[in-house]
Amino acid sequence: MKFTIQDYVEQTLPACQALLSSSAQMEPLIALYKKKKPETLWLVASGSSFNACACAQPLMTRWMETRVELMTPFTFLYYTPDIKPDDLIVVITQSGLSTNAIAVLDHLRSYEDVVCLTGNKQADVKDHTKLVLEYGVGEELVGYVTKGVSTLCLYWLRFAQIVSNRQTIDWATILLAWTDAKSRTLPFIQTHWKALSAMEVVYCLGTPASAGVGMEAALKIGETIHIPSVYYEVEEFIHGPNLQLTPKYTLFFFDSNDDASTRLHQVYKAAKSVTDHAYLITMDEAFQEDPNALLIKPKVESGFSSFVELPVPQLLSALVSEKLHSTMQHPLLKEFKKIASAKTEHFVNYDEDEA
Repeated sequence: MKFTIQDYVEQTLPACQALLSSSAQMEPLIALYKKKKPETLWLVASGSSFNACACAQPLMTRWMETRVELMTPFTFLYYTPDIKPDDLIVVITQSGLSTNAIAVLDHLRSYEDVVCLTGNKQADVKDHTKLVLEYGVGEELVGYVTKGVSTLCLYWLRFAQIVSNRQTIDWATILLAWTDAKSRTLPFIQTHWKALSAMEVVYCLGTPASAGVGMEAALKIGETIHIPSVYYEVEEFIHGPNLQLTPKYTLFFFDSNDDASTRLHQVYKAAKSVTDHAYLITMDEAFQEDPNALLIKPKVESGFSSFVELPVPQLLSALVSEKLHSTMQHPLLKEFKKIASAKTEHFVNYDEDEA
């Protein structure tokens, strides 16, 4: 049986529940963190793993006494930051086969206590660092990862809760909101099918608290539907990028459900004066009657908004690309990958999307 993106979205909830029921997989990292008491926790990741960390970073920064810095492997490798002796570095690659993550691990061989966090500790990364830990995603063979994103985000949220000794997090309500977002997405897509199946250019917009889901939406739409798709902070968007708007453009506004929401809502309403294809993902009941708003219930704290809203772009990308058969790559991409590959030679493409 060949699994689809939708299958892995469905597998996400039990994976997250397992993560919350036992912290065994993160115990080595928790112990190392408590031992080192780092001034800075460096999260080094790319693609969807970077976005998953970005989803969790706002709450991690707020809860933890440590500075949490997120960097791509490319930036970390070529513009290595000032690393203090007690800093903790975690390099993340879901596949364990990403060449950029491996390059960073090789670069850090002389450093103590470098951790690689992965979905498969038997992958190639095991030969490039001493401490390799899994974060609970299990198997995900589709390259357009979804379960791995949500699971990694929740891993860091749970990690931050434990090391900061916070006892009052209502995880059941957070997972209920995540499930609600998932269940509302298909009817929303069906309602707007003509528009969503004809997207040409997409802007994904958010705030610092919803940047993670906004960036992941831009990535997923671009890599599956194969159209230009970019992320902007909502205020930056109206300082230039908005000037090319036409009625053909599609915009997704990811609400952080906090003080910044007022401005995001204002820009959303402004965008609707130009295009009928502006959509709001929110927990604000003021938009209950807005047909272009996907309203998620129950409302959760803004720091969880990215995690809760992740199923929306995941399922949107999956369903639209499936119906349009849009994931097939141009034949010349084979030449591209021969020249500049993102994975090691042990990577297997299960998506059958190469022409």
